Amino acid sequence: MNPNAVVDVFVERLQASGADLNSIERAPWLDEIESRLGLRFPAFFRALVSRYAFPVLDLGKVELFANLGDGSQYDLTVAPFRDPVMSPWLAEHRLLHIGFPCIGNYDPICFDLTNAGSPEPPIIKLEHEAILLARRTVGRAAIAPNFLALLAEATGV
Repeated sequence: MNPNAVVDVFVERLQASGADLNSIERAPWLDEIESRLGLRFPAFFRALVSRYAFPVLDLGKVELFANLGDGSQYDLTVAPFRDPVMSPWLAEHRLLHIGFPCIGNYDPICFDLTNAGSPEPPIIKLEHEAILLARRTVGRAAIAPNFLALLAEATGV
């Protein structure tokens, strides 16, 4: 399954519903983000963010960080690194922060990369208060089994 071709189908559906996604030739900030996090984006998410620019993208359960490379607070180049307590904790636990349930809600939405054998990891929501208070147990809630499932749900496929 070609990630680019699959993502293009979902992008067409999102654009038809009014989402602002624009094709780009390249996303030079992507490798830097992965290097800073020490984590690599899953293939289908990478196919989206390396080939399309968009402001904060509402996918129903999740608002993905913007991918404009403009350095704004909710852009993928800034948002995963913004919180000095939560950001390192997420990276240390192999949780790749990609958005929030809605802007204004601080619970991080992340790819759960703890299972290195899974090429398309699940997407989860974590309780931010537990992370910030350094609790031993941090509540997790399943959002989607993977990025394709999230896109399918958001586009009604």
